[in-house]
Amino acid sequence: MKKVLYIFLLACVLVGCYEDKGNYDYAPTNKINDITFTPSIIESVDGSLIEVQQPFNENERVQRIEAHIDQTLAENYDKLHFYWNVSYINEEGKNVTDTIETNGYLDIELPIGKSSEYDIFLQVYDTETTLSRYSKFIVRTRPIFKNSLFVLHGDEGERKLGNIEVIGNDTIVYTDAHGLIHPGENPHLDAEGLSYSTYLDLSNKTGAWITKEVSTLTVFHSNSQATAYNPFGLDVKFFNPTIFKPENEMFIFDRNIQTGDQSNSSLYRIVLSKDGQFYIGNMVPSIYKPATALVEGETSSTGHQSDYMITAATITENRFVLWDAKNNRFLYMSKRDNYAKCEDEMNDPNYEKLSSPILDAFVDFNEVDKSPAGMKAVYAYIQYRQNYSTSKPYFIFQDEATNRFYRYELTSLDEDGKGSIANGTKAIYSIRCEEMRNFNPGSNLNTIVFNSWFTNNYLFYADGNIVYRYNVSNGDRMIIYTAPEEYTISVIKFRTEDSCDFSGDLGRYLSIGMNKGDEGAVAEIYLNNAADVEKGVPAVFYDKDINGEKFGKIKDLQFAHIYLYKPKDYSL
Repeated sequence: MKKVLYIFLLACVLVGCYEDKGNYDYAPTNKINDITFTPSIIESVDGSLIEVQQPFNENERVQRIEAHIDQTLAENYDKLHFYWNVSYINEEGKNVTDTIETNGYLDIELPIGKSSEYDIFLQVYDTETTLSRYSKFIVRTRPIFKNSLFVLHGDEGERKLGNIEVIGNDTIVYTDAHGLIHPGENPHLDAEGLSYSTYLDLSNKTGAWITKEVSTLTVFHSNSQATAYNPFGLDVKFFNPTIFKPENEMFIFDRNIQTGDQSNSSLYRIVLSKDGQFYIGNMVPSIYKPATALVEGETSSTGHQSDYMITAATITENRFVLWDAKNNRFLYMSKRDNYAKCEDEMNDPNYEKLSSPILDAFVDFNEVDKSPAGMKAVYAYIQYRQNYSTSKPYFIFQDEATNRFYRYELTSLDEDGKGSIANGTKAIYSIRCEEMRNFNPGSNLNTIVFNSWFTNNYLFYADGNIVYRYNVSNGDRMIIYTAPEEYTISVIKFRTEDSCDFSGDLGRYLSIGMNKGDEGAVAEIYLNNAADVEKGVPAVFYDKDINGEKFGKIKDLQFAHIYLYKPKDYSL
């Protein structure tokens, strides 16, 4: 009986405790879940980062950083205090630290046209709970158009230089980038094409080594002129840089060809003119007519050729190799080391004028079943990323009567790969030919491109509204991009073809220009090492700017990036 009574009393106590629970106030407490910002934070090698543009006028000097607080209960910031601890180096070079209290935002005054960086430590204090939430990040300025895609668009006489720029998680599109910086000016009305160079200039003029990144965007015009710009602000650096052409000679830009590695000064380039002339240069933004003055001991009588029409060309480790459509022959020209290595040397006549003679390679077309003579040379390239010193020239020809394409492989026959005028009529190359099965680039042959970034021997080209990847080894082709209906692709261009170690993953981005009537658009896709479209990285598409203004017909594209695109320690 006592046991039963004990159980009854215990049950009463438990029930009493449960009912008594309702006598207390257990109101839920507000909690800060997360802090986000506008502009948005990206994760970089330096940690959490907000990138903002350097201001280019007084109206752009103040940059506002807004904090967005995700709370469990509250919908406003009435019970929150924001303490922004800001540390930076001012224009006098002094370290400044300040704590600013505002209601959810921070205004930073930025210097015009200068790089600056601010370390931010934010404390958000809840006066009701007396708890705090913290966030630490960097605000860093970047010059306008840094690591961005320039877009040449519109009909001749109405062309503009536009730009597509990604800052953090935001994309900004300008149809008139030049007019943004220089209101009322448009020097690009007759522009024909774009090229780009960037390199690391190491100088020791003051007794100490100075490392400086140098970047140049060159705009070629239809009036035989060119202008070299600082791409990050579009200020003119050079007009018709160095010996651009002999006086009174016409030049209309056709194509820019470059191979090599800017990081070891092995990058060289050829610029073709639509009249069949060619111009040579290296990483420095200067080109000049070759062999206007020969090196000592070499004269025109020793074999130099001056009558030609160059329609395709490429560059090996030791030579420029070219196809002369006028005389149905391969020409070559040995590379010299007397090029300017920095912009300060561009006006030195010792660098500008001297070059090797242009010589006949005396390639014997009897070695192949199908001679290239009489066919149309449409493209040339080398596979140079891994073995530049042993890379062979490849030329692609179209038989216009049958619309079949053939690839010719040239193999050097001399030991040092340089050739010599002493060879007389001796062949400098042997030749091999193969038909390119299933290679159908359509009517726009200028879209054919090669990029040595990928593991297989691929060419890329556009036909109508489709971009194909073509495997030279087996003739397979695959669709890697399809433009929207009614668009026709006019140009495809990788962000870079340079094999420089500092260029990150730039060579995997393919920029695509397309037209629909008088309107243009730009797309971009990202490829993996095998040149397949990377899963999880969607194609992007742009056809109008931030004000709704549409692109005109796309003429050319050019990505402009800083030399040290891939963050890396660089020391002398």
